[in-house]
Amino acid sequence: MMKTIRLFVLSLLCLAMSLPVNAQEQTAEKKYDIVVARDGSGDFRNIQDAIESIRAFKPGKRTTVFIKKGVYKEKVTVHTWITNVDFIGESRENTIITYDDHANICIPGTAMKMGTFRTHTLYVQGNDITFQNLTIENNAEQKGQAVAMHVEGDRGAFFNCNILGNQDTIYTGREQTRNYFENCYINGTTDFIFGPSTVWFEACQLHCKRDSYITAASTPEYVKYGY
Repeated sequence: MMKTIRLFVLSLLCLAMSLPVNAQEQTAEKKYDIVVARDGSGDFRNIQDAIESIRAFKPGKRTTVFIKKGVYKEKVTVHTWITNVDFIGESRENTIITYDDHANICIPGTAMKMGTFRTHTLYVQGNDITFQNLTIENNAEQKGQAVAMHVEGDRGAFFNCNILGNQDTIYTGREQTRNYFENCYINGTTDFIFGPSTVWFEACQLHCKRDSYITAASTPEYVKYGY
């Protein structure tokens, strides 16, 4: 198991070295498969529309989605059939994916509370997905759990990202999956990184906004490593 984790981390470090340090520097020289821009200068104005356009299951080929500066207020889902995609922001501070659901509001059109696991801003279900150089946040009021990022896919990787929330910022939500975070800033209040996945954090800054617990791993007994 330890050998498998080491190989996984080494492969992701190689991927990190191949990715641009600053996506903005290469916008003029690199052709992206899809460009998202709120001002209409790209292929799509919304990230979810771009995702829906990606052809499923393209063996051996990665798709690159470049997201220009802007505030994208939308709930984003990368479906299980969407794999091998790199989402690259133009600016870590100014390419922002945001939403404001929290556990104690009602599902639209019903009297049922949303609960923790519907509150995500970003939901990654597909395997081999990366996000780089952008901000993902849940900016709901502090009235309950509010997930910024929910990851179910295997081999997800996040480079140079801000991941912002309060309670339950990141949910690594599926057993026997592996995820990797490098050079990320992650904040929250209570148990703001939680779930059963195996996760490696490399050179990340964790900021606890309260005097509380940072992580709540629910690693199964048969899995040797969690966080």
